[in-house]
Amino acid sequence: MSTGRGKNALKNRYIHKALSLIDTELELLNLEINHPEQFNLPDLPEFKSDLYVIPKSKDLGIIGIAEIVLGLFLQGEIIGKNGKPVSEACLARGFEQLFNLKFGSIYDKVDEVFIRKPYNLTKTLDALRNAIAKEDRKRKNQ
Repeated sequence: MSTGRGKNALKNRYIHKALSLIDTELELLNLEINHPEQFNLPDLPEFKSDLYVIPKSKDLGIIGIAEIVLGLFLQGEIIGKNGKPVSEACLARGFEQLFNLKFGSIYDKVDEVFIRKPYNLTKTLDALRNAIAKEDRKRKNQ
């Protein structure tokens, strides 16, 4: 097959590259047929958490978890494998997996946090702070 400068040169070059790709794929398929053990990847067990958020929780519903995700994201101190702060969506996926929930769109849930009245803006974080303070007082009074 000529790949000269004729009027079909580009078409011929494209066909040549396509055939080369097909040959490589056929070679890989042949290797997989003859040596299947080399192509079997071990099945990694999917992580399944035993943790669930109480659906109609007074202080910790899905918007409450979104509030925590937002706070951690804005803090910027949760990092990924690359050493850089993770995105809001990545952080949300981690919480979804940890607590067996689905945000749908984390951005919509975060918007719902900001729609709250000013005194309820950090409702969940305030409830968590109060729970820790209550436990602190209880431990000091023992």
